[in-house]
Amino acid sequence: MGKTQTCGKCGDTNIIRGDLDLRTSKDLELIMVVRKYHGIEKKVPILPLVCGSCGHVEFHVEDFESLKVQASDKPIDPEFRGRPIQEYDF
Repeated sequence: MGKTQTCGKCGDTNIIRGDLDLRTSKDLELIMVVRKYHGIEKKVPILPLVCGSCGHVEFHVEDFESLKVQASDKPIDPEFRGRPIQEYDF
């Protein structure tokens, strides 16, 4: 279900756009951008699309460029330090 508004599972065009009430945060526009060992919080509206035929659900953001990690973004844990490289990493 992308720009064409068709279901990614069954291909039907009966798409229901809605508001997302189930969130893990009290802030309605909070997305966690997670890298391997740390995360950054971004505030971007999440938009759900539900297929009216099969019930398949997809979530998307309209401004996906804003999810890119910038140098000005602050990590959730400012004390985070990457773990030392171990032999088994290679």
